[in-house]
Amino acid sequence: MPDPVRDLRHELISSGLMGAIETKGIVNDVILRSWRRSISVEVPRDVPTERFVEIDTDSILCRAAAPIFDRWQEHLADTGAALLLSDRGGSIVMRRATDSRVLQSLDRANAAEGFNYSEEQVGTNGIGTAIAERNSVFVVGSEHFNDVLSGLTCAAVPVSAPGGSIMGAVSMSAQRDSSDPLMVTLTREIGRQIEERLKATSQPEDLALAMSFMRHANAERPIVVMDRQSLLANTPGLSYVDASSHVVLWEMLNAHDWSRGQLRLASYGPSNADVAVQRLVGGSGEHFVLHFRDSPEQGERRASARRRALEEKNVLPNTVTLIEGPSGSGRATEARKKLSEMEYVELCASGETPWLELEARLTAGTSVLLRCVDLLPDSEAKLLEHLIRVHQNAVLMGQRDARLVITVDSKATSSAVANVLRIIPGTLSLPSLTETPERIPGLVREVLERVDSNSRHSVSPAALQSLMQWNWPGNITELVEVVTGLVESVTEPVIQRRHLPAYLNLAPPRRRMSMLESAERDAIVRALAAAGGNKSAAAELLGIGRTTLYRRLKHFKLDSSERSL
Repeated sequence: MPDPVRDLRHELISSGLMGAIETKGIVNDVILRSWRRSISVEVPRDVPTERFVEIDTDSILCRAAAPIFDRWQEHLADTGAALLLSDRGGSIVMRRATDSRVLQSLDRANAAEGFNYSEEQVGTNGIGTAIAERNSVFVVGSEHFNDVLSGLTCAAVPVSAPGGSIMGAVSMSAQRDSSDPLMVTLTREIGRQIEERLKATSQPEDLALAMSFMRHANAERPIVVMDRQSLLANTPGLSYVDASSHVVLWEMLNAHDWSRGQLRLASYGPSNADVAVQRLVGGSGEHFVLHFRDSPEQGERRASARRRALEEKNVLPNTVTLIEGPSGSGRATEARKKLSEMEYVELCASGETPWLELEARLTAGTSVLLRCVDLLPDSEAKLLEHLIRVHQNAVLMGQRDARLVITVDSKATSSAVANVLRIIPGTLSLPSLTETPERIPGLVREVLERVDSNSRHSVSPAALQSLMQWNWPGNITELVEVVTGLVESVTEPVIQRRHLPAYLNLAPPRRRMSMLESAERDAIVRALAAAGGNKSAAAELLGIGRTTLYRRLKHFKLDSSERSL
């Protein structure tokens, strides 16, 4: 039997992504745009989706939608229609159906809980296209890009949070021969009812955050409004923040003593912006309004001050650089960056350091990285001093252009060696990760780029928060080992909090807790681990009610989902 819609779709596929075809009113612009997006990502056209992900059936969205779906399932019992709910990524998190025919069709297409129905996986379909278009859609038969779905009709609508962000989509599906445009109207009503429940069950702090953002959204300067779970930015503010900076900022703001007044951050982040932070308390929580401002004049003043300081200290160009920090703080990595554009040799200092060879290398124009001089015994201090002074004088006289870079853990250095290092003007100090947790997101990205060359993995904000709360006794070395191990062991694309080693999930928030609070928090973490993350089962293990557990999870900052922050 002729199918003009399928013929038109095949014509577009044959002509290529940008091919010009005459639709002749066969399909609307929404379907045509979706077909082109499907072609651009090379979606399979004759096999069901195979991407299956673990889903959270106890999410805020599922809790809001469950009673709505139950009620509508009764109303639709004799219509042959099924209801599906997806999260914002297109993964189906809930399905309700009673008609055996439509159930068989859905099962053949893997349209069930856990399977992903984004356009990137399935092509044109109700769920994925509604999310992509941010509007209601009606997809009939062969308008689906994947032929496996050609026997279905789907109406779908996105579901939005009170602040306006899309949380997922509702789809009503039926056999193709049961197609009825009224399905769109019914689906919109179901979506509206779910949004009303989301609004009614929103925490007071969520509404306070949304209200604050509404007051600032139209500002011309960069504005960001955030709490622990959410971050809202106006258009100018988008370039200043991402998931990683949200975690960093929250940890910094949460650790600030607000009784001492408001907070200003100078030269924050890669953009070196100045940030004025206002703390607002509403409902049962707090949130912050951040005003970003670039300050090139201040930057130039700081640069001038640094130049004057160097001149006053008579720092010699390209002579000796001292990089100081505890073991594992990344001293060698920083040193290699400084020498990356020149020829150099690298040696670890010890009682058998080849001093004559090092001086010969520097004389010949080869730079030297001398690591771990804290390992030198007192008897070698004079030899180190001779190497440094000869090199400084040779550079001053224009006889050399090589560089000498030295790394040291000053706390482990003998007094004689420490006295020698004082003749080096200017020191680059690398603090431990415990002192500078804001470095962790950037370091995690660097490690992923190095050990995950195919970019298969990313780290969820909730997992990143756990990484920032750990005290890292092994410093950067320990962080590199942890992230490398996760890349090797985790098969899912997103490394989530549950994938982390158990001890990282036991890391307490940076605020000081009482002994009783610490014991209670550890017991909750262990119960959740034993219950596989199931909160009801964890509550039973702890001997408390589920409502009490939710309240304690919120108190101990353990209630963040992988999509939060």
